[in-house]
Amino acid sequence: MVKTNRRARPRRVGRNSITLGEVNRKIDDFFHPFFTKGPLPVVADSLAHALVEMDPLKSAEKFFQYNFGPLFRETVKVARKSRR
Repeated sequence: MVKTNRRARPRRVGRNSITLGEVNRKIDDFFHPFFTKGPLPVVADSLAHALVEMDPLKSAEKFFQYNFGPLFRETVKVARKSRR
């Protein structure tokens, strides 16, 4: 995969405007502290990002890159607890 040097988009000027990156950071700030509590927060985080981005392929790619590991780990924890 060839990486290109992309310039960051300039932040829109305006009192009420918020960038996509800022929304994604707010989602992360809200859900990530709960990632060790089970698989549901990981799924909710992924769905919230998908709703914001509105690009299914990009969302799926980011899910496997960032959230599949935590989701798998938390699912295994739940499975181990249920065996006891």
